[in-house]
Amino acid sequence: MAQNLKHRVFTCLTKLSDRDTHSIAVSELESIARTLEPAHYPTFLSCIHSTDPSDKSPVRKQCVNLLAILSENHGNALSPYLSKMLSSITRRLRDPDSSVRSACVNSVAAMSSHVTKPPFVSFLKPLADALFTEQDLNAQIGAALCLAAAIDAAPDPDPARLAKLFPRFEKLLKCESFKAKAALLALMGTVVSAGAASFNGASKNLVPCLMEFLRREDWTARKAAAEALLSLAVVERDTLAEYKAGCLKVFESRRYDKVKAVREVMNQMLEAWKQIPDVSDEASPPPRSDSSSKDNASDGRHALGSNPCAAGSEARQLRKKPILAGQLTPSDSSSAISARKRSILESNGNKTNPPIFRKLDHKKALDWKVEITVPNVSGSFEVDYKETDENVPERRNVETNRLSKAETKRLLFSKNSDDKMHKFGGSKSESRVVPCQEEIPESTVVVSNVSDFPRNHKECEDLALIRNQLVQIEKQQSSLLDLLQAASQLSNFLCAFRDSLGAHKMECVLWRHVCMA
Repeated sequence: MAQNLKHRVFTCLTKLSDRDTHSIAVSELESIARTLEPAHYPTFLSCIHSTDPSDKSPVRKQCVNLLAILSENHGNALSPYLSKMLSSITRRLRDPDSSVRSACVNSVAAMSSHVTKPPFVSFLKPLADALFTEQDLNAQIGAALCLAAAIDAAPDPDPARLAKLFPRFEKLLKCESFKAKAALLALMGTVVSAGAASFNGASKNLVPCLMEFLRREDWTARKAAAEALLSLAVVERDTLAEYKAGCLKVFESRRYDKVKAVREVMNQMLEAWKQIPDVSDEASPPPRSDSSSKDNASDGRHALGSNPCAAGSEARQLRKKPILAGQLTPSDSSSAISARKRSILESNGNKTNPPIFRKLDHKKALDWKVEITVPNVSGSFEVDYKETDENVPERRNVETNRLSKAETKRLLFSKNSDDKMHKFGGSKSESRVVPCQEEIPESTVVVSNVSDFPRNHKECEDLALIRNQLVQIEKQQSSLLDLLQAASQLSNFLCAFRDSLGAHKMECVLWRHVCMA
């Protein structure tokens, strides 16, 4: 029976080399693989493993595909032969034909999902050894993709063991002799998706390593690194708060990549990292008194405490902290400001918002004012202005005329007002608070308009027009890049077609000479 099976298999393998009988041989070999009895596993496997690089590409490819069919139909019954099957696949990873290497990836995925009785280390060890020892570029790419496919398809990929490979991966990325860096980065993204980054603090070294490849010239490496960072942000969302601020600055500078596929992944990665909570989001906000909460809820102004002793300390802190509505902490206020920035920019209908456009947004507000309520206590304060006394009545008249539009301006320019409030709390404000021993009645003091705001409405319109023009130029550049890429692909196709046409012409000439002879 074994001899008959051998004869059938070898006959079919011979037919695979002929184009006329290829489909018939494929159907017969798949039928044999599906109906194979357990006693004949060794014979069938030895037949398909006996092929060598001298055989034609369809033969090599079909022998690898048969391993996937065996795994899908016989499952754990193939467990004793798993190491032999994986050995055959790692030998095929050096194949120069990319279709054979793709068949290896598909077969490993099928084996990992259906042959589940052996532990995952049975797949991990031979494939990882091939990845770390192979010097051939095709073998390196194939080993990385096969291991990634095995991790994706495995029901239990053993993330704790996978986490131990991160240092070796990082060392391999720094090695000049290792050329398949894009494939290795894709593998690292798969390992992260399996949950291995949660072990041994792997993300501490992983984030800088991946960010380094966002600047590489190879666009496949940039794309793979962005995909790995995207997976890291999704899986390890709550452990990346300390890296968020620094990473977002780098991502913003790299989001406009010249390759469209990389741009798309960069934007997805950027959105995923924006969902990571800030460092201060996990901390509870400081306690507030009932009176301050009531004042903040009623008019949104920062009210000083009624305690005379506390008033002096709060006045000293007034120069250090920005005056924010609702007494937000600095981190909470930055989150609120960034959220308002996104909402205002989205309402304008802009798809892309590079940092230069955000700088222009700061110049859009026409006017703003800050009100300080001073209590009637012994430790009260007076405000010393840099402006002359003649401007005070005129400023108060202007304030009266603008009261009806205050709410509208807060809605339109809330982002700019918040940003400038930070400046008011710093050294750039035009007023200072000094202690005074004289009692004054409780009053509301209006701070003058900041001098660096554009006072002319036409200037704001010009800035908006410049911004729209810059957005239009950016869109045109993106469209031009896509057009150039399409033209390059068309040129390559025409060159390949011309070479193929020349080859066919030469074949016709040779056949003509043979026929004449």
